[in-house]
Amino acid sequence: MKANPVFDEIGSHLARVQGMRNGVELVQVGENPDRVLLKATATKYSGRMKILVISDIHGNAEALRAVMDAEQDADHVIFLGDALLSGPQPNETAELLAKLNPDICVIGNHDEEVLDPSHYKKFPAEWVALNDWLIEQLTPESVELIKTFTAEGQYQLAGLDMYLHHGNIDKSIGAAWPDQPDECFLSMDNGSGSPFVLFGHTHVQFERRIGNTRYINPGSVGQPRCGRLHACYGVFLDGHYTPRQVTYDPTPWLAAIEKVAALEAYPEFRQWHIDGLLNGFGVGEREPWVRYAAEGYC
Repeated sequence: MKANPVFDEIGSHLARVQGMRNGVELVQVGENPDRVLLKATATKYSGRMKILVISDIHGNAEALRAVMDAEQDADHVIFLGDALLSGPQPNETAELLAKLNPDICVIGNHDEEVLDPSHYKKFPAEWVALNDWLIEQLTPESVELIKTFTAEGQYQLAGLDMYLHHGNIDKSIGAAWPDQPDECFLSMDNGSGSPFVLFGHTHVQFERRIGNTRYINPGSVGQPRCGRLHACYGVFLDGHYTPRQVTYDPTPWLAAIEKVAALEAYPEFRQWHIDGLLNGFGVGEREPWVRYAAEGYC
C-alpha cells in the first residue's frame, strides 16, 4: 500500500499518495502527524455493489474464514482494526486477511501493539507473556501487513462517503457502547459531516443515529462479548447497510490456544480465554456485556 510516496500541494495542505489497492487510491491529507486524515476514492462503480465491513478479528482465523466463506461475492472490504493480538492464530489470520485484501484497513490499538510492544508492557504479567509470545511467532509478512494499516479518517469507497475509526476514543469520555451519551460518538469524527461513521473496538454490533449521521459498529469477527459464539460483521449492498452474523467451528482455535507455550505458566488464564470464546463473553461474563446480552445485542 505504501509504494513510492508522491507529494503534491492541495491548497494549503500537504498530501501524500499512499498507493493503490483494488482500484482505490489512498491519499493522506493534512500536516498534523497526530491527526492524519486519509481519503480513499474508488475508481470504478458498476452494477450491484457489495461492501463487507469487518472489525476486531483478534487472531481468530476460524471466525474470519467463516465470514469470508459467507460473503464471497463482496466487491470491496473495509477492516476497522485489531487483526492479530491476542488470539492464538495470528499468522493464519494474517494470511487470510491478506487473501481477503481489504480496500481499507484502519489501524487499531492492538495493531499498534504489534508495531510497538511498549504499549502493553504495563499490562498484567500474563498478558505481557501472551503478547510477547504471539509477536515472537509472527512472520515478517504478518508484520508487514500490519504496517500497511492506515489512520482514522474520512473516506469514499464505491460512491459511499464515510468516516472510519477503530473506536478507541479518549477514556475520559467513555467507551462507544450502545447506551453511552451522544458525546462519545461525536468525538470520533470531529464533525466530519459524513452520513456514516464506522467503528469497532467495543465488540458490540449496533447502530446509533445522531442527526443525519449513522454511527455503526459491525461487531467483532473474532471475540464475541454478548453471550453468543459467532462472528459479527456488516454489509453495505448498494449503499444500504445490514448487520450480519455467522457461526463457525471453534475446534481449530481451541487446538491453537492449547499450543501457546507462554500460557503453560498461566493455566487459569488459558482457561479464561477458552471459556470466554465458548460462552460468548470474550472478556468475562460481567457488566455491561451481561446486560447487552439480555437486551439482545450481538
